[in-house]
Amino acid sequence: MRKLSTLLLVLIAFQSCKAQTSSLKNKQKQPNVLFILADDLGINALNCYGNNLVESPNIDNLFAEGMHFTNGYSNDPTCAPSRASILSGQYVPRHKVYRVADRYKSDKKTLEAMQFLPPEINKVKGSGAGLSLDKITIAEALKTNNYKTAAYGKWHLGKNELQIQNQGFDEGFEITNHYNFKTSPLQEDVDNTQYSADFITKKTIDFIKKSKASNQPFFAYVPYYLVHKPLEPKAEYLKHFKQKLKGNKDVGNDEIKVLAMIKSLDESVGQLLQTLKNLDLEDDTIIVFTSDNGHYKTESNIFNQPYKGVKGQTLEGGIRVPYIFTWKNKIKAGSKSTEPIIHVDIYPTLLGLTNTTKPENYMLDGEDISSILLGKTTKTKRDALVWQYTNYARWNEKRKAFASEWVNVIQMDGFKMTEVVESDTYYLYDLNKDPYETKEVSKKNPQIVSKLKATLKQWKQETGYENPKINPNYKKS
Repeated sequence: MRKLSTLLLVLIAFQSCKAQTSSLKNKQKQPNVLFILADDLGINALNCYGNNLVESPNIDNLFAEGMHFTNGYSNDPTCAPSRASILSGQYVPRHKVYRVADRYKSDKKTLEAMQFLPPEINKVKGSGAGLSLDKITIAEALKTNNYKTAAYGKWHLGKNELQIQNQGFDEGFEITNHYNFKTSPLQEDVDNTQYSADFITKKTIDFIKKSKASNQPFFAYVPYYLVHKPLEPKAEYLKHFKQKLKGNKDVGNDEIKVLAMIKSLDESVGQLLQTLKNLDLEDDTIIVFTSDNGHYKTESNIFNQPYKGVKGQTLEGGIRVPYIFTWKNKIKAGSKSTEPIIHVDIYPTLLGLTNTTKPENYMLDGEDISSILLGKTTKTKRDALVWQYTNYARWNEKRKAFASEWVNVIQMDGFKMTEVVESDTYYLYDLNKDPYETKEVSKKNPQIVSKLKATLKQWKQETGYENPKINPNYKKS
């Protein structure tokens, strides 16, 4: 009897020890993060999102293996502000990377037609416009949780002091253009005649391998330059699509080049996914795929259809982008969400999925959507999404209109209202019934307009929105 009792005690102690070891192991196991950011990739620029002209089998597989969002948005219709929102987790008025550049300052006609001056872009002497170092980037947050971090590709958030190496990344540098690509800081030992996407992929794969060897979780930020202009596809892919679409009058020459460039992007994504598989990291890696903003204008705008608008506009085609999240055996394969999400959600979501503590005394404007990704809920908690776009460009004297101007946009309960700052006017679309923005409905919905105005006003107060200032150069025509 004593022997049996002793044996039971030993077994209980063994199981308890085993459970504690397993619990400790699970607690210590941190998922890797592979964050792939395409450049200017429209909502209709992937086969899995409905464009049958596109060849994107690797991204399509990613789509099939995880959750995709049908109402995913960029924080801006241009790249620098949206990238600043992704990395800082903040809306534009907080990070103050308002525009790519102040082109209106060198355009006399545009400057004199503007009643108001937009707020100044955040700048650091010697480093240009970019993301301030007092912002805690997502990489810096993850480093507090023992993550190795890397970023190879398009940065676009400042030079020198504001570059990648000072923003929480253990390694990396900026890479822009496709052939004869440029690096910043300048890398003397790099063969820049190769295709930049191939080089970015190789550097990222090397980083993943090193992280695996050191048994440390990684955050790989992979901001490809594809499919940004100039239109420089690989010759073999261009030839492929020219032959495939010969005689198709619905597809323009530029669009054929873009199709070839998307194929290169997909090829690079495939190589990253194969690396995870080869290193047995598929189960342990969260993958995020999205774009910085909507697609630029092409002959038939086949990469934004059926949505209205293009890059540089706050119409749906300029801000609606693909979103795919995968995490094997955690995020349900083949799942879909119709919830509106936006770039600032990525930061808190990755903190949630990796069990990383939010930085103290630091404002994050997005929502952690990990409960949606993990199937615990289907809805977000927030009231609205908001955009501030302050890019004045190309005044047309004949039409008495700018190509783009200062607008503030709010989307709430499926209604999307735009405030035009210059004219102090508002227009409204009901995306629930009219997602392609064909019918303006503000006169039919005065109560909704009032509600959206009130919510927008509150947002401005909370985010430190800078009100319009009178332009001393303005000349009333």
